[in-house]
Amino acid sequence: MSASQQSSSSSTDVISNILKQGSERGLLYIPAGFVIGGLASIVLARGGAGGARKAITMFGTGVGTGMAWTRCSMDIEEAVKGMK
Repeated sequence: MSASQQSSSSSTDVISNILKQGSERGLLYIPAGFVIGGLASIVLARGGAGGARKAITMFGTGVGTGMAWTRCSMDIEEAVKGMK
């Protein structure tokens, strides 16, 4: 295998590992956002009228998803900068 094929292979492995870590992080952050959003909805929307609890819970889930996505994106950008 030539040197360019080895570096391509290792860069593929790096990105693959980052994506794996990102999916693992997502499996942690998304349910955490759901739970925190659910608890916040109990406190903030005591009556639960008009679907406020659902909206607050879904907002928490979205925040967890966004945190996982952003961190994975930042890790990929750092890895790409390091490859140049």
